[in-house]
Amino acid sequence: MEKDLLEVERQHLSNVVKECEIQAIEEYEKKFALDYTYDAVGMEGKNRIPYDEVKRLSYTKALLGYSEREQKEILNHLKAFDFVKNEAKQNKPFTEETLKDIHEILVDGIFQGGVYRNVNINIFGASHQPPDYVKVYDRMSKFFKNIEQFEGNTIEIASYAHASIAKIHPFVDANGRLAKLVLNYFLMAGGYLPISIPLEKREAYIEKLEIFKAEKDLNPIVTFFRGLLIEQYEHILKELDL
Repeated sequence: MEKDLLEVERQHLSNVVKECEIQAIEEYEKKFALDYTYDAVGMEGKNRIPYDEVKRLSYTKALLGYSEREQKEILNHLKAFDFVKNEAKQNKPFTEETLKDIHEILVDGIFQGGVYRNVNINIFGASHQPPDYVKVYDRMSKFFKNIEQFEGNTIEIASYAHASIAKIHPFVDANGRLAKLVLNYFLMAGGYLPISIPLEKREAYIEKLEIFKAEKDLNPIVTFFRGLLIEQYEHILKELDL
């Protein structure tokens, strides 16, 4: 039933866009990029920049009262999302090089990106911890093979790619933001809207992610992302269908 509703909403939006002014669509996309960046960076709990300042930073490129790293995390995420949008729009294949390019943009000016970790890391409060660093190359090799052979639909492969990166945690930092960008790459490449995980849904999201990590059950997080997609379509239709 939800899947049918999602496809109805997607077709409705396609029809609305044909009649809508380009400026209205561009304004919506700009606001989404800010909302998404605020949620994705804020999800990790280390960045103190509030939403209004995120918006101002996107124009001024610099703020007083916040660290250079906090500001770079915001600006880099906006750039990374633009990169992912362009890659998906051009229907470029998702490769290991693509993944590393996204990570490099995310951490540009903070530390060297695009290099798999050579240390072990622990996620505070998580029931499942990332694999030992010596296993990362092998796990990522299997990940890309599984992506090539994946037989599910767009939402399922997007969910699998996201959850797998979150489980492996291939880089020292920024894995959560990276995994969310990869999720949106597959959604956009498959003809769907990108989505953001609101901060107020953080606990529900982590719960579904932990199920995949521990039990390899993808269904809960697929259902979660499908619900967010429906909400995203409803929201944009409300904004555009005047």
